[in-house]
Amino acid sequence: MTQNKKPQNQIKSAYYFETVDLVIIALFAALGGAFSAYIGNLGRIIFGSSLPGGGQLFSGLHIFWYVLIFYFTNQKKGVVTTTGIIKGFIEIFSSSSLGIMALIIAFASALIFEVCFFVFSNFMKTKRLDHLLIAISAGFASASNVIIQLETFFASFTTSNIPSEWIFVMFAFSFISGVVLGGYLGYIAFKLFENSNLLTWRKIKENSLK
Repeated sequence: MTQNKKPQNQIKSAYYFETVDLVIIALFAALGGAFSAYIGNLGRIIFGSSLPGGGQLFSGLHIFWYVLIFYFTNQKKGVVTTTGIIKGFIEIFSSSSLGIMALIIAFASALIFEVCFFVFSNFMKTKRLDHLLIAISAGFASASNVIIQLETFFASFTTSNIPSEWIFVMFAFSFISGVVLGGYLGYIAFKLFENSNLLTWRKIKENSLK
């Protein structure tokens, strides 16, 4: 009696992260880590001291890479956290002024992004809201850097000399930046890739598994 074997193109990979996933993670983690220092200086250069917390208006660009990778890898669990760890190490080796804190912030923001998205998506049982949930998760991931830096460099919210209004403004700026520059800009960038010929390999692979 002969057994029916699946065609070769329908056999699923034995590895959770496929080769293409690892390439995407490595590529965008490297880009994100290399650009992080410039993103951090962008707000200070543009706003200086004229707008307290103005630098946080660009903090969502750190999360932009996570969102892009998340879309590219079909929202695989663990992919963003893995990227955050690699991105953090690259920032350290790129002589980031934050030192080891660059790794902690990158890892924490990536982990918060994933946790928020999968918690939210468990309550919202529809894929139609995924883009909104990703954007909101990006907002919380971006805002987490404010909390970490305040707790690290200023002891705590309650004992720091920073006015509570400034803390709220920084948190709000960072959250909004995460939603817009992280979540929605990441989605727009992904759609541009998807509508081009650069992701032809992805469409062929998806069709072969149907």
